[in-house]
Amino acid sequence: ARLPNPSNDASDVAAALKRSGFDVILATDLNKAQMDEATIRFARSARTADVALFYYSGHAMQFGGVNYLAPVDAQLADEADLRRMVRVDDIVADMQQAKNLRILVLDSCRDNPLAEELKRSIGRTRAMSMQRGLAKIDAPEGMILAYSTQAGRTAEDGNGRNSPYTTAFLKHVEAKEEIGAVFREISADVYQASGQS
Repeated sequence: ARLPNPSNDASDVAAALKRSGFDVILATDLNKAQMDEATIRFARSARTADVALFYYSGHAMQFGGVNYLAPVDAQLADEADLRRMVRVDDIVADMQQAKNLRILVLDSCRDNPLAEELKRSIGRTRAMSMQRGLAKIDAPEGMILAYSTQAGRTAEDGNGRNSPYTTAFLKHVEAKEEIGAVFREISADVYQASGQS
């Protein structure tokens, strides 16, 4: 299902990061081949970066405790089709090459029709491997992980130009503050905007 916000989220975050001095790889509405190409370009750039930041807005899901990002052409008939998605663990591994700081932002915990389709096709017993939202990632040292909601929960896409999470991110990301404080303020804004749930 097409989400209204992710293209806007990506464009607006890219502009904010450029203003903050980041070299940006902007990629929107990607099929699997394009998504693979964009993540390869990112991996190569991360090798020489002082700070690597990966921001994703769109559909994602977890299966068996592994998180996957969905290209626009993803179709899941069974768990073998998970190879048609991008594993978040691969992106985390690519980011480890950055010299100082790694930041992974996943604005992607929306209800996912692909997950429901997969649950129906694999049967109830194996569907127990699937949970709502995304699985918790153990952050490697020197990495900040930010989700649009708590692990195992889903978030709303919102009705404005940007998702509620991206709205908060854009409000604070250019602040001249310590990075931990920036993400605490983002979390506080999202918590308040979501009716503290």
